[in-house]
Amino acid sequence: MRIIIGLGNPGKKYKGTRHNVGFDFIEQLSRHPRLNSIGSELKFVFNKKFQTEIAETRIAGEKYILVKPQTFMNLSGKAINQILKFYKAATGDLLIICHDLDLPLGMSRIRLSGSSGGQKGLDSIISAVGSNRIARLRIGIADHKIGAAQIEHPYEKPEAKIFVLERFSSREKPIVEKMIARAVDIIVNCLIDKKELTATTFEI
Repeated sequence: MRIIIGLGNPGKKYKGTRHNVGFDFIEQLSRHPRLNSIGSELKFVFNKKFQTEIAETRIAGEKYILVKPQTFMNLSGKAINQILKFYKAATGDLLIICHDLDLPLGMSRIRLSGSSGGQKGLDSIISAVGSNRIARLRIGIADHKIGAAQIEHPYEKPEAKIFVLERFSSREKPIVEKMIARAVDIIVNCLIDKKELTATTFEI
């Protein structure tokens, strides 16, 4: 079993923003021909108990659960913890997809464990499940320093809260779309070909 979770905020207000690249990844993943043998986008169903949208598929006997928490980014942990218990899954079955202010646009990074790095959704999940040994794919969304405030971490800068909720510019949009498409291919090919995820950084 593999539970793949894209982080973002629900609602039209946040669609297409830097903050929601995790949702964008999951939606593109649901249309990938190697994951979706029926040839059309997998159907997401809202689960009231978990406060998530969930789609399921099975390829070569392996179950894949695609998740878009509807709890808002900072409360993602509660939903994920309930999903783990319901499916009797381990943290090793999780793969989290989220944005990263530390990485430039056009770059992504896979890590198998570690701190949240200030990413609020990832921080919520680590806290809720009681472990940081969770695989995560972080998609870079910034190609410049965020703000002038002398604060060590970019997520703590006041400007960051505005920046992540903005939509990508016409210059940035094709870059992030190409990055998500490449990341989806990498993850799908790795999972379906039964290859172990490894810590790596890649770019377009």
